[in-house]
Amino acid sequence: MSRKQTKEELFEAEQKYRTLVEQIPGVVYISPINNTTKEAYISPQLQQLLGIAPEDWNPGLFNSWLDYTHPDDRDRLWQTVNTTIATGKPFTVEYRMIRPDGRIIWVRDQANLVLCADGQTQVLQGLVFDISEHKQAEATLSDRYKAEEALRSSQDFLQKIANTVPHILYLFDVFKGTSIYLNEQSVAVLGYSAEEICQADPQWLMNCFHPDDQHLCYDLPSRFVNLKDNEVLSTEYRFRHKNGEWRWLNTREVVFARDVNGTPTQVLGSVEDINTRKQAEVLLRQQAERERLITEVSQQIRQSLYLDEVLNTTVKSIRECLGSDSVAIYQLESNVSGNFVAKSVSDDYPQGLDQTIHPFSLKQDFSYYYQGLPTVLHDIQESDFSADVFELLQLYQIQAAMVVPILNGENLWGLLIVYQCGTPRYWQGFEVNFLQQLASQVAIAIHQSVLYQQVQAANEELQRLATLDGLTQIANRRRFDQYLEAEWHRLKRQQVPLSLILFDVDFFKLYNDTYGHLVGDDCLRQLASSVKNIVKRPADLVARYGGEEFAVILPSTKIQGAIYVAQSIRQAVRDLAIPHTQSSVCDRVTVSLGVVSIVPNCKISPPYLIDAADKALYVAKQQGRDRVHAVCIFNPCKNLSSKTGAQLS
Repeated sequence: MSRKQTKEELFEAEQKYRTLVEQIPGVVYISPINNTTKEAYISPQLQQLLGIAPEDWNPGLFNSWLDYTHPDDRDRLWQTVNTTIATGKPFTVEYRMIRPDGRIIWVRDQANLVLCADGQTQVLQGLVFDISEHKQAEATLSDRYKAEEALRSSQDFLQKIANTVPHILYLFDVFKGTSIYLNEQSVAVLGYSAEEICQADPQWLMNCFHPDDQHLCYDLPSRFVNLKDNEVLSTEYRFRHKNGEWRWLNTREVVFARDVNGTPTQVLGSVEDINTRKQAEVLLRQQAERERLITEVSQQIRQSLYLDEVLNTTVKSIRECLGSDSVAIYQLESNVSGNFVAKSVSDDYPQGLDQTIHPFSLKQDFSYYYQGLPTVLHDIQESDFSADVFELLQLYQIQAAMVVPILNGENLWGLLIVYQCGTPRYWQGFEVNFLQQLASQVAIAIHQSVLYQQVQAANEELQRLATLDGLTQIANRRRFDQYLEAEWHRLKRQQVPLSLILFDVDFFKLYNDTYGHLVGDDCLRQLASSVKNIVKRPADLVARYGGEEFAVILPSTKIQGAIYVAQSIRQAVRDLAIPHTQSSVCDRVTVSLGVVSIVPNCKISPPYLIDAADKALYVAKQQGRDRVHAVCIFNPCKNLSSKTGAQLS
C-alpha cells in the first residue's frame, strides 16, 4: 500500500471518528497540561454549551476554562485536575460555569491523562456535558438517574470517550438492518450487551419495538433518504428491556455514510432513556384530567340549589368519570339508619338498590367516618363481613366498593358509595382522592341547598303575611287589588264573566259601641271563617276590603251564580246568630251585599267594577239592609241606568 493511500485512509478514518465525536451530546476536549505542549482540541459542541465558537477559544485551554468556571468551584476543579496530573488517575467532577450571557449552568467533566503520539507528552482528554436539567430534577427525582459508570481504561481514545456518554451510541447499517457498533451503555439502558444487539437478527430487533411503534422499522432507507447531512432526526418510541418491561426511548440520528448515489447506508445515533420523563408526563396528564373532572363535576353540582337535582347530578357524573357500575348517596338518620336518596346504576346492575340497607354502615363505631376517613374495598371476598352481609352483597353482585363520608360541618350527613360488580377492582389512590374531594363539594352543595330552602320558606311566609289580613286571616286589601287586576286581564282575553261581591256588617259601629272592640274583632273573625267555608273554589278569593267591609272575587261566574253565593253568605251570617241588640233590622248580626257581574273589556278597568259593586251595596243599604242587590252590566259604555239589577232580601 502506497504512502499516499495510507494517508488517505487515515484521513478518512479520522473524518469518520471526528463525525462520531461531534455527534456526542457534550464537549470533547484535549487539553495541554503545560505551555510547551501544542496539541489541543475542543469539539464544536462548545458553541452549544457556552455560546463560544471553537475557533474563538484560547489555545491555553485550561486557563481559559477556569475563566468561565464559577468562582466558588475554581479551587475544587483546580485541585481535581492537579490530583489527576500528579497521580495519573482519571477524574469525574461536577461544577458550575458562567456563560458569556451570564447564565449559570452545571456541567460534569470526565477526563484522564494520556500520552500523545510521541510517547512522552501528556495531555488531558475528556468530555464535558451539560447536567443543568439533572441538577434541577435531583431535588424531586433523586432516583431518576443512576450514577454513571466510572471511566474505563481503553487503548482506543474514541471508544473511551463514547463510553463516558450516559446514552447509547450506535452505528447502524440501514440495508442490513443491524447495528455494527454500540457503546457499553446498552447494558445500562436496555439490559442487552453490545454483542447481543449487534449479532441479533433484524426480525428480533423489530420484535423488541412496541407493536404500536414497529412501523418505524419498515422500509428503513426511506426514513433517511431525505435527511440532509448533519440534520438530526429525533424519534420517541417504546422498546422492550431485557427484563420484559417497556421503556420509552428517544433516538437522535444523523446520516453517517452514503453510497455513490447519495443514498444513506449508515446512520449514527444516540439513544436516551426517557422512561422517567414519560411516566412523569402521564402522571401530570392524569392529575390535570382529575382536576378538570373535579372542576367540571363541582360546577354541575353547584348549578342547582335544589337538593334532589344536586344529588342526582353528583351520582351520575361520578359514575361516568370513574366508569363504575353504580354510585349512590346514602343519607343517615340520627339512629344510624337511613335510606338511599340518589343513585346512578348501569343497565347491567340490579335496580333494587334503593330497597336495601347500606351494608357498609353495619358497624357500631362510626368514628371512622366522622373523621372523614374512607372505606376502600378492593375485593369483597377478602373483607370480614358477616354471612348475612355477604349474602346481601352477592344478591346485588357487589365485588368492590368505596365509601366516603359526607360531612356537613361536624355532622355525618351521609355516605357517598361507589360499587363495582362482576369482578373485584383495585381502586387507585387518585380515585379515592377524587371521591373525597367531590364528597366535600356535595357537603357544600347540601349546605347551600338547605340554606336556600330555608330562605325560600322564609320568603314564602313573608309573602303570605304580606297578603294576609292579620285579624281575619283572609286576603287583605293589597292581595285583593293584585288578584282583581290579574283576573281582569285574564278574563278579558278569554271574554268570560267576572263577578264581584262587596258586603259589610249592618250597624257595625253600634255593635262595637255596645259590645266593645274585642268582641267586634271576634265577630269579624267569625264572619270571615263562615264566608271561607262557602266560597271554596280555588279561583275564588275572599278578602277583607276595609274595616267591617268584605269582598269576594268570583272569576268565570255569571250574575246568577254570584247572586247564589251572595245569598249563601247572607244566610250563613244570620245562622251564626251573633246577638246585635242595637240593630234596626234584626236582633242578630246581618250583612248587606252588592253584587255586580261583567265581561271585562278594554274600555273599562277594575276600578269601574269596584265602583259598580259599591253602588249596588249602597242600594241594598238604602232599601233596608240585610239583603242582596245585584247588577249585571251589559254595556259599560252607557250610563248605569242601562244596567239590569235585582234586589233580593
